[in-house]
Amino acid sequence: MEELDFLKVNWAEAFFSQYDLPGWAMTSITLGIDILVLILVSLIADFLSRRILLTFVKRIVQRTKATWDDHFYEQKVFKNLAHLVPALIVKIGLPVIFNDYEKIIPYLNKAVSAYIIILFAIILNKVFKSLIRFANSMEKWKNHPVRTILQVFQILNFFLMVVLLISLFFGASVGSILGALAGTTAILILIFQDSINGLLANFQISMYDLLKEGDWITFDKFGVDGDVISIDLTTVKVRNFDNTISSVPAKAFVNDSFVNWRGMKEMNVRRIKRNILIDIDSIRYLEADKLESFSKVQLISDYVVKRQKEIDEFNKNKKKDTSLTINGRQQTNIGVFRQYVLNYLENHPMVANNQTMMARQLQPTPNGVPLEVYCFSKTTVWTEYEKLQSDIFDHLYAAAPYFGLRLFQAPSGRDIRFLHAGERSLPTNGSEKGE
Repeated sequence: MEELDFLKVNWAEAFFSQYDLPGWAMTSITLGIDILVLILVSLIADFLSRRILLTFVKRIVQRTKATWDDHFYEQKVFKNLAHLVPALIVKIGLPVIFNDYEKIIPYLNKAVSAYIIILFAIILNKVFKSLIRFANSMEKWKNHPVRTILQVFQILNFFLMVVLLISLFFGASVGSILGALAGTTAILILIFQDSINGLLANFQISMYDLLKEGDWITFDKFGVDGDVISIDLTTVKVRNFDNTISSVPAKAFVNDSFVNWRGMKEMNVRRIKRNILIDIDSIRYLEADKLESFSKVQLISDYVVKRQKEIDEFNKNKKKDTSLTINGRQQTNIGVFRQYVLNYLENHPMVANNQTMMARQLQPTPNGVPLEVYCFSKTTVWTEYEKLQSDIFDHLYAAAPYFGLRLFQAPSGRDIRFLHAGERSLPTNGSEKGE
């Protein structure tokens, strides 16, 4: 019994009682020393736990071949776990150290419990962050909504922390708090509607494989043209080619239309679709001398000869009077040029022959007849693609006049000034002189 009575006596109070200090001074000194001892013990425990645990964990992480523990270590999950040791020591030591101050023990106990709840929430949040990084590093998980699901768990973790803190400080059970929150479901849905819509959109994006990190997308509605760098709960971030970053709502990729160029990269070809405008007045039947000159052009020599034989045989069998070129069938300069363009594309080393390839006329316009080039390049690299496209049309622009074709170009101020100068230099007739 004497030993138990001795344990109930505060050691600091027993030590200072020999100095005949006033009661209030004795109480203050004793309480202050108890608090200092508790802080000192918790700091030592925190230091030792971090040293021992982190050293042990670091050695294991370095030795294992798994990568998930590396992400856990980088996110300081184990370091925060070490902080639980002093918190638990303080919680256990409160009744022992403050046995003479039973009234303040419940308040201190609540404070320590709140710290432990918050620390647990922080640890779980870091665990989810580590899992997100781990999932992003694994190729097989990149096309699954793992990140979205873990972000939902992060939100639920925060929500649970708030509920536990309310339960702790107000003395209400967790079940009653959740029951009360059930009545405010509509308000919560209104508050978190973007997160809910984003979550559903993420599932649809993943389910239908609409989007992946690294995809080149074009979204005219939002002025986006670049590579996807992240797909978050509510937004998709895109690094545009001018190095700006755009954030687009995830639900927009489900509700609106956008272009994903992933198929182009997977096929490793990119479409070239551009036309040149031919002046209609420059389109002519080909005379014999022109046919002779075209038969010397290597890309179309066989075509011109073979085609002319077919036409001559047709006109002969149908007894066409070819003294007028409009009678019967004749080759035209635009027809021969169209075949030249097609043969040029077929022989180009950077044009994919296994893809659709055309040189076709489109509906005439006030600016002339569009002659469209439709083919695919063997490269998807932007700079190489643009160079190839420019080289092809450089050649076609220069080759068109050889076929007697004029390319349409709207008159400029320089053309009008030259025309006006030419009219002034024209000789006048007699009637004009009389006037």
